[in-house]
Amino acid sequence: MTDKSLDSRTHESERCAAGLGERGWITLFCLVCVVVIFSNLGGSALFEPDEGRNAEKAREILLLGDWVTPYENFLPTLGKPMFFYWLVALSFKVFGISEWSARLPSALATLGNVFLVYRFARVHLGLWEALWSCLILVTSFQFFMFSRIVISDMTLTFFITLALFAFYAGTLAVDQKRTRLNYILMYAAMGAGTLVKGPIALIIPSMVIFFYLLLARKWFLLKKMHPLIGAVIYLAIIAPWYLWAESRNPGYLKYFLWEEHVLRFATPHFERNNSWYYFFIVIAAGFLPWSLLLPFTVKDHRKRSFNEANLFLALWVILPFIFFSVSNSKLPHYILPIFPALAILTGQTVATSINKPAHQQRWILYVPWILTLGFALYLLVGAVRPHLLLSDIRSSVTQHALGVGIYGAILCCIYGSYLVGVIKGIWRDAGAAYVCTSIGIALFLLLIGQIVKAASFHRAAKPLAENTAPLIEPEDQIVFYGTYLEGIPFYLRIDRPIWLVEARRRTEVIGNSYGAERRLAPAPGYGRVVFSYDEFARHWKRNERVFRVFLRKKSLARLTGEVGTSPRILTKIDEYLLVTNR
Repeated sequence: MTDKSLDSRTHESERCAAGLGERGWITLFCLVCVVVIFSNLGGSALFEPDEGRNAEKAREILLLGDWVTPYENFLPTLGKPMFFYWLVALSFKVFGISEWSARLPSALATLGNVFLVYRFARVHLGLWEALWSCLILVTSFQFFMFSRIVISDMTLTFFITLALFAFYAGTLAVDQKRTRLNYILMYAAMGAGTLVKGPIALIIPSMVIFFYLLLARKWFLLKKMHPLIGAVIYLAIIAPWYLWAESRNPGYLKYFLWEEHVLRFATPHFERNNSWYYFFIVIAAGFLPWSLLLPFTVKDHRKRSFNEANLFLALWVILPFIFFSVSNSKLPHYILPIFPALAILTGQTVATSINKPAHQQRWILYVPWILTLGFALYLLVGAVRPHLLLSDIRSSVTQHALGVGIYGAILCCIYGSYLVGVIKGIWRDAGAAYVCTSIGIALFLLLIGQIVKAASFHRAAKPLAENTAPLIEPEDQIVFYGTYLEGIPFYLRIDRPIWLVEARRRTEVIGNSYGAERRLAPAPGYGRVVFSYDEFARHWKRNERVFRVFLRKKSLARLTGEVGTSPRILTKIDEYLLVTNR
């Protein structure tokens, strides 16, 4: 049972056969997808703080052999569950420790999301709807960026998407065995998602499923879903690690469930309370260039007969959006799980418009094209007048001005050839629009990737580590004085803790409020990690060991005053210094 008639599907196949054929279009998209996701995947330095923090936690799994408690700089950091760090650690184990292997799990999760979107849209909507939906998903700016970042949200999105698609497949399956397998898969995906980032992987699918059953009047499906058996499956997946973590770190479950979820949602405890309209801005920027089509998408779906598939997708977009909007903790990646559904709804609108005669609504594609060309023009102008560019990309754009010009010229040729073909009646089918758009936007994202790669080396951690590594001997004690860069342990490949010197009372230590509140001990067998300014000054004055101290220039006067002598400056990198007591 599907949402399209057999006649419509037959007509769809005939249209497809006139072009490359279904296998040919899938092959083309797969090539575009692989290029977009994997090109320069490991080229840019790790973003601070999240990428450096997460990559280091995975590296310390292998270093310490502890697969239960995540550590950063040898301190327990239990703000998030362990599963994502397992994936990155396994990637390190297989491919070696690098930026590329650290980002591989997110890239593979992106491919998984794209596959699930294609399968759902192909079965319930049609070939072109599936192809456009996948292209829109993988080329939307925020989804593209998070496919290349060492952060758990893309993996979480995959499991939420898998759970919801499995549920919908279960509601339509006529075979009892297939129905049961789909619901088992749904519960298992919720459990795996909970191991990635906590109960949100249960909350989002549950709210969508509840309101779908309510509005579609399908409460009878609850009996087929066997929620008690589902609870057993869910708990069997999550309980081993959560209970093991609680036994190793008493009080962890209370902290994780209460502070990391209830307080984060209901109070400004974590100081991430943005305005109610915050996620409207996130969608407007994060879904670019396709967010420009969202008004047309809303208008198009208001005209349609609202079938059950679109009801399900609309709930998937609207409910999590409202849920996170009323929360007191807001960050851009929180609403990443709605992107698959949003891409399918937009893909339907684009596919419908493109399949109409060229003089009617095919202009809808020109909107994202104009944006990509406009941004390329902005970069070209900025290469001549750098003050017009954002400071983070200024130097990289001026260094790659020729490349920007070439990319812009190619984009103009691709889009221009399509316009000429439409005017002359050469491009009559949907294939030409899809080819031009997919290649054009893929090239545009490659340009963005090159700029990000060049700009990333101005981040402090990697160049600081590379320039200071020759000045640090294995027996030296590395110290961060009044500052911390999460990527330094990763890039220096440390095998013992870096000392952290900071104010005695801190609500967070290396971004970890759980460890700061409880003053948790470092990994077994390793010494103390966190020191107050007074305590460190006493160690310095004893002169019992060689210190290599990272600090900002503005902190040098404080260190000098605390220790009573001027430290010897070994090197200076931007705002950071490396100093020593000998």
